[in-house]
Amino acid sequence: MKHPIRDHFQRDMIRPLIYKVFTRFILMLLIVMLWKQYLQPRTPHLTLGMVFPVVGVVFLLCAYLVYLRMDGLQIPRMKPLKKPKKDPFRAYGDMVDYLDEPPVSFDDLTKEEQDTCSLLANIICGILFFLASLLPL
Repeated sequence: MKHPIRDHFQRDMIRPLIYKVFTRFILMLLIVMLWKQYLQPRTPHLTLGMVFPVVGVVFLLCAYLVYLRMDGLQIPRMKPLKKPKKDPFRAYGDMVDYLDEPPVSFDDLTKEEQDTCSLLANIICGILFFLASLLPL
């Protein structure tokens, strides 16, 4: 059986992985803090120490779904609502002119590499939220 991470992970995928982890962690942290601000006064028995593990489990369930998709199960991918327009060609120099290779974005990766990035991002975010649940808040 193929190993999903070892077979598809390459050094070029570190940048998209960091972007995905940071974005997912910050967005979910924002949702948890909004829950704390507006819904916790109505439900005082639920503390942040109880919400963080739930969010961690949600991330690990998402990682499991990505793993099943990599294993061959037909699970649809999440698509953005609007596809971003391609940047027009500009006459002035770009930072890429001074680098040997342009940085790889998430859209430049193959489907298997995108799945591997999503799998690792979900696992890392799940672990981070489990670790955050151990902090006294």
